Order: sequence, then structure tokens, then C-alpha cells
Amino acid sequence: MPELRAIQIDESIKGRIAIVTGGAKGIGAGISRVLSSAGAHLVVADRDEPAAEKLAASLRATGAGATAISCDVGDTAAVTQAVKRIERVLGAVDLLVNNAGIGDFVSFPDISRERWDRMLNVHLTGAYNCCHAVMPDMLRRRFGRVVNVSSVAGKRGDFIGNAHYTAAKAGMIGLTKSLAAWAAPYDVRVNAIAPGIVDTELTREMSKPHQATTISRIPLGRFAQPDEIASVVLFLLSDASSYVIGETINVNGGSYLD
Repeated sequence: MPELRAIQIDESIKGRIAIVTGGAKGIGAGISRVLSSAGAHLVVADRDEPAAEKLAASLRATGAGATAISCDVGDTAAVTQAVKRIERVLGAVDLLVNNAGIGDFVSFPDISRERWDRMLNVHLTGAYNCCHAVMPDMLRRRFGRVVNVSSVAGKRGDFIGNAHYTAAKAGMIGLTKSLAAWAAPYDVRVNAIAPGIVDTELTREMSKPHQATTISRIPLGRFAQPDEIASVVLFLLSDASSYVIGETINVNGGSYLD
């Protein structure tokens, strides 16, 4: 029987180069702050470059390493160039969190082909682009950690019929499983989380009746805070989850149990 050992999460994150896409606001900002506090050098990747730089500057003010980068995850060439630039300036990417996303609270009849393509391009194609850019080097080095931020909607479906969002998030779960099985022999671990509703700028766009209906379905009776999502991401990126492969962990206050 192997010797039992205490896992110090911060120690397994300290000094790692971590990219968080959509890392400037909402859940992404929470993840960026938590990983930074654990000692990672944060690359805050976001289309909103001023917001990314503002967050990176606030992290640097605490003595942490942080870099802002403008990147549209749906643009394959832009992602490839951004990763090459990060590797050239900072070194190899150790940790990747595919968090970039958009909201679009509409029922199925209102989903135009343009809306459908945009949703899948940001969420699913964005995750593919980022994984495709960083994972070959992770496999070569036999080290890497990836967390895809899916959604409870990808497992359960969405109450108001956001079929494009649901399809994109379900696709991220499938991508996670496939990449996890392929990469695990190289000590590259791929997992996902499925948050419920989180108190962010995005969810504040929901109507008050929709918010009330959603909260009524959550046993904890409230939306999550970004740091509550970030703590699970930290676990999955750390050595504390060394035997967790291809899982999608629910972080939803009990609103969906499987």
C-alpha cells in the first residue's frame, strides 16, 4: 500500500504558468484570483483587453505574477499566436482553464443560425482551439492540467430552452472525456466542472422573474459566488486530484444531482 501523504494544494500550483480564458470578469476573474493566490503566474486572456490588464495589474500589486493578453478564443489563428507568445515570454503552459463564454437567454424559436454559430464558436470551438494549442507541448513534457468550464445546462438542459448554450456546454463535456482518455497516459489530466447559476454580470442580465424561478430550484436558495466555483477548479488543477480523470464535477448548490 502506498504511503499516505498530505497534499498541499498551493504547493502544486505555485510557479505554474496558468491561462484562464475569459479571465477578466465573472467566474473567470474569480478563478484568476484564486489561482494567483495559490502562487500560479496568471495569464488573463480576454477579448476585453482593458479589463484583463486591470485585473492583471491588481494581481501584480499583491506581488503575484500576472500577464494580460487579448484573445478571441473562437479565432484559431489568434489562439495559436497567443500561446506561442506566452511560451516565448513566460515559458511552457502548465495549466489551462477554458472558461470564456457568452450568454444569450432566448427560447429555441429565437435562435438564428448566426446566434447558434456564435455560441458554439465561443464555448466549444474556443475550448478546442485552446486545447489544440497547448496540449501537444503538455504531452511532450508529460505534464499538464486542463479544466473546461461547462454548465449544469450541459447535463440537465436549460429551463428556458437555451438550446444553443446547452448544446455547446454538453459538447464541452464530451470533449473533456475524449481528451482525458487520450492524454492521461502522458500525465496530462483533463476534467470539467458544471456550475449552476453564478452571481456575475452575465446572470444579472436575466429578468427578475427568471432569477426568482431559478433560485427556487436551488436547494441552497441562492446563486453561487465566483470564488466557490474557482475553489473546485483549483482542486482539479492541483495534485490533490491526481487520480481524477475525465470527470465533470457539479458545482450547483444541489440544483442537479447525478
